[in-house]
Parts: sequence; structure tokens; C-alpha cells
Amino acid sequence: MWIEPPPKPSLETEQALRQLANYYRQLIAYHQQSAAIASSKLLQTETLLSAGTFGNNESWSIGGSIDNFSPPQQFNSGEIIAELEETKSLPEVKLPPTEILSQTLQTIFKANKGKMLRLDYLSLDVGEKLRIFPLYQPQLKIQLNQILEQGKSFGLWAKVPDSPECWTADLADFPEFAKNNVASRTKTRRQTRVSKKKPYNLSRLPDCAKLDEYGTLTGTIRACLSHFAPQPLDAHQVMAWMFPDGLSEKDKAKAYQAVSDGLNKGCSRKHWQRVEVGVYTSND
Repeated sequence: MWIEPPPKPSLETEQALRQLANYYRQLIAYHQQSAAIASSKLLQTETLLSAGTFGNNESWSIGGSIDNFSPPQQFNSGEIIAELEETKSLPEVKLPPTEILSQTLQTIFKANKGKMLRLDYLSLDVGEKLRIFPLYQPQLKIQLNQILEQGKSFGLWAKVPDSPECWTADLADFPEFAKNNVASRTKTRRQTRVSKKKPYNLSRLPDCAKLDEYGTLTGTIRACLSHFAPQPLDAHQVMAWMFPDGLSEKDKAKAYQAVSDGLNKGCSRKHWQRVEVGVYTSND
């Protein structure tokens, strides 16, 4: 009797495991190199200590001069002191700007619409796409968690209920969660239509109740930044506040360009201030 073969494992799961294995390989290589360097330095230090030079030489006493010290020939006291000073000022971890990390997350969620993604997978995927060294994964994961929590309030993505560190593009893709999410997303909006022709900077934007309320794009952005002050925002987050029901892909691209230009121009005119590339906060 012929039996159908079992289903093949998910390619997505295999890809995530390959990324994780690659991360650990690089982590092992890094620590092996670090251990080799540390072993060499330890050997030098112990040799100095065993020679007894520091305890017997007057140049290391309170009144002595370091210039008179003559350590074994293979060592240089100045180099040792420099290395000690270097260990006190290790370089800080430099991650990409918040806006870049946020855009990368949105790209990942768009490519995985209808799926639930854990923070560990998101961190590895972001790190691979932005070429972030695997050693920085702990710091990257913390930063992404903050961005995810922040973006949740703007409707950029959603946290999966009762699933720690699990996120998805839209809970509406999961019927078991959709009913509980409808009430929290339903809001009443003032609809004040403006009959006159829109100015150029508004003509690139679809209909928006917030624009109708505040009249200009500058006024709308200022109201948004003031509402969330002192929390800094980028163009995607301002758009999420202006268009809570979302936009089509075609309208989203036009709206993003208009809002991004508006944020940049408003900053140069001192309407608000820039805290980092692409991220702004209110002056009010």
C-alpha cells in the first residue's frame, strides 16, 4: 500500500535556523580571537609579575620616576599602560538610526503578511539586511523592542495577544484575534470637507480629516508632534497619526514623500527640531 510522504518542513523555519547557526559561528570566531589575544596579554603580564621587577625597583615607588624603570627587554611599560587605558574606553555600539530600523521592520512585516514573527527572528533578519555585526544582537534586540512598542500605538504593526515577543503586520489576518481588536481600533472622526482647491503641498496627499481640521500640512505636523511631545517621531509615525485607517500602496508612497518633505522644511524654518536623521520633536 502506497502512503504519501510527510510534508516538508517550512522553508521559513529552515532559513531562520540557518541565520541563527551563522550567527553562532561568527560569535564563536569572535570569542576565539578575543581569547587568543587575552591569553597572549595575560602571559606577558604574568611574566612581568614573576620577574619581581615592580616590587623591587625603586622607580615604581612613590618617589620614583617611571623614566628610570628598565623592564625585561621584550616588554614596553608605555605600551602596557596604553593598553590599560584603552580598556577603559571601549567603543560604543553604533546602530543605524531609528527611522532606518523602523523602515526595515515594515519591509519585513510586508513580506511576511499573515504570519506571526518572534522578536528573535526580527532581530536576526534586520541584522542581516543592514549588515549589523552579530555581536551587537543584544543591543539591536533591545532597540527593536522599543521601536515595536512605539510603532504599535501608531498602527504600523500589532502585538500578538498572549504571545510574548511575537508580532504581526495586522491582527485582522487572524480571525481569532480580530473580534477583540475591532473595538480598540474603531474611532469617530470629524469630517470637515474643504471645498476650495488644495495647495500644492496638500494636493499630493489623499483626503485626510486631520488636514481638513488644521488647514495646512505644516499645521497638521506641528499638531501631531505637539500631541506626542516629548516623544520624537519620524515620517511613518506622523503618517500613522494622520491616516489611522491606512493607505493604499500607491497613496502611501506619495503621502510619505509629502510628509517627509514637510518635516524637513518645517525643521529648517524652526517649526520643530531634528533629534537625529529623519526623527523630529516639538519645539512647543
